[in-house]
Amino acid sequence: MSDSNMDLTNNMIFKLGVEAGRKQVMEHIQHQCSIGKPIEANGELYWLKDSKQHLLDVMDSIDDEWNQEQGLKKYIVPIRRNYNGGEVIREVIIHADKAENAMLITIGDFQHNGNGWSVDTDYMNYREIK
Repeated sequence: MSDSNMDLTNNMIFKLGVEAGRKQVMEHIQHQCSIGKPIEANGELYWLKDSKQHLLDVMDSIDDEWNQEQGLKKYIVPIRRNYNGGEVIREVIIHADKAENAMLITIGDFQHNGNGWSVDTDYMNYREIK
């Protein structure tokens, strides 16, 4: 009878060890995902993403496909704003069929709403994202 008690105890210890190991692996996966680092498994690197990032990637893919069907491209448009005695420079990504329209959209979104941003109107130098 003592052998079956010993087996039960060893079985319980084994199960607790597996559960602890599993918890460590899950925490490691979550940590690596949160810092944008890969997981190594069997000599390969795997880049993981959480459900929110996966959904954003799917939405971006749908958006890109729709824009391509509509003949729209992505342009990087520089904008500026004076703030606390200095100048803040940012870039926005605008979907448009040509750079001039990207400039007009950005002017409408940023310059005309009274928030202090000015749009770089030299649209010939806008970069297109491929």
